[in-house]
Amino acid sequence: MAFSFFTKQQRDDSLTLLVDIGSASVGAALVRLEVGKPPHILLTTREDIPFQESLSSARFLSGMLHALERALKNLQSQNKGHGAPAHTFCTFSSPWIVLKNRKLRISRTEPFQVTEKNLDAFLNEDIERLKDELKETLPPADIEIIEKKIIEIRLNGYEIKNPYGQTTHQMEVLATVSLSSKRVIESVERMISRFFHAPSVHFGSFPVAAFSTIRDIFPEEKNFLFVDVTGETTDVSLVANDLFMGMVSFSRGKNFFVREISSGEHTLHEEAATLFRMFLRDELEGKKRSHVGDIVAQGKDEWITRFKKSLTSFTEVGMLPHKVFFTADADMASFFTGLINTLQPESLAGEGFEVAYLDQLVVTKFVTFESEVVRDPFIVVEALLAGKLIIQK
Repeated sequence: MAFSFFTKQQRDDSLTLLVDIGSASVGAALVRLEVGKPPHILLTTREDIPFQESLSSARFLSGMLHALERALKNLQSQNKGHGAPAHTFCTFSSPWIVLKNRKLRISRTEPFQVTEKNLDAFLNEDIERLKDELKETLPPADIEIIEKKIIEIRLNGYEIKNPYGQTTHQMEVLATVSLSSKRVIESVERMISRFFHAPSVHFGSFPVAAFSTIRDIFPEEKNFLFVDVTGETTDVSLVANDLFMGMVSFSRGKNFFVREISSGEHTLHEEAATLFRMFLRDELEGKKRSHVGDIVAQGKDEWITRFKKSLTSFTEVGMLPHKVFFTADADMASFFTGLINTLQPESLAGEGFEVAYLDQLVVTKFVTFESEVVRDPFIVVEALLAGKLIIQK
């Protein structure tokens, strides 16, 4: 049996382990969740995934698992008397997850009754079709479904909030499906079990967690874009009429700019990362400032082009919302705020977006912290969702 610091400790049902797996870092936290109280974050830690000069799936997975191991080990060493968590929530960002919206249309000559069982069967049939559609990206046998959520159900053309038990000739279902690689899921579960013997791990996607949090914090916002800029990717999600309408990803994140500077300056990525930070703080001078500025400007143009292309995926929904919430590393907040603000999509009649960065000052108003705990906004988002799920359960 794998060694665990908590093996001989009694599990505390109010304690939850949170794991946040992104494309540039892995975060972990212990949080106390109690009915009637805001989540109380006891411990947090975050470890960087080693920078990849050229992306390789095997090296990337290995780097992520090593970062996860360090994060869990750090959390274990910090835990002084809090006890053992009874629950574990692990949330993925791209590229570890694929999130797809599915539209199902079921028509029958004879009327049929809507039940949980047959609705689940319809969804499972569609998921098999989805696996086949993704076979060039991931072998169907390696696909693990981590979330499937029904967004909307229409019977005979009318939206129905509680369709079970009703009879219809035609049913339309809008659902969101999150999937990952079984290899990734199993590797993460094994790593967590080395340190925390939780009965099971609940897996989810960060865009869905963020949607839930934004909806709770800003209940008046029914239409918005959510942009999550990570190390390697940018995820763009659309919410329309308070419904999660889907997500599009493109492989340009913070590290894209570092690679461009590394190539343009003919230097190692560590030096390129330093140059990028200095450029953002306006600390470069002379020719170096001019050359790095030209490289960054070209990178900006490419990121904006990719971002615009991702927005075209949502044209069938109609007019884009004005409001954009986004997450990114704190040192990149102003940079990406500026990039998003440069866009004036035609569907907004020449107006720009209203951009709001989800920093710790926004999200941490809804949780409490043990003294001297790092305010990690990504962990806060996941703590709020985990608390909601546990209370509902």
